[in-house]
Amino acid sequence: MKYSGAEHEKTDTQGGKPKKTSRKTLVIGLLAVLCLTAVIGVQGVHALTKDPSYCVSCHVMEPVYGTWSHSSHREIVGCNDCHTDQTNYATKTYTKITSGVQHLYHNTFSDVPDSIRMNEKNNEMVQNNCLKCHQDVVRNISMDPSRQCFDCHRYTPHSNYR
Repeated sequence: MKYSGAEHEKTDTQGGKPKKTSRKTLVIGLLAVLCLTAVIGVQGVHALTKDPSYCVSCHVMEPVYGTWSHSSHREIVGCNDCHTDQTNYATKTYTKITSGVQHLYHNTFSDVPDSIRMNEKNNEMVQNNCLKCHQDVVRNISMDPSRQCFDCHRYTPHSNYR
């Protein structure tokens, strides 16, 4: 069967002549559908991974989850509230994706260290999230910029797991 292009013809309202749908319109429509699919997919991933029970699906996180679940933070924040960049939706999505890929890699290839520690970049992100939530408490405190909240509050919210 030979393609005649009739599938993409529309009737012009003025002269009754067939008018072809341009490739540009088709490409824009396809891109719109792809963007919509990506947004729905990202929203789905956010919904699936927002609950702390998702994090504990990897057994190496059981001790961390256990200490968090007995802390005062369990009623207020979950894993993602402290361990993803809360600057905006894009940065939160980016950190969830990159962390998720790293966790998947390490769990798949069994090179998870015995003692899980945050790297320097994640320390800074958690510090910023502490300050974001507790800004009313620390507003009038002259804190040494080289110190982290968890230097003193090392067992919050993960008990003595560190």
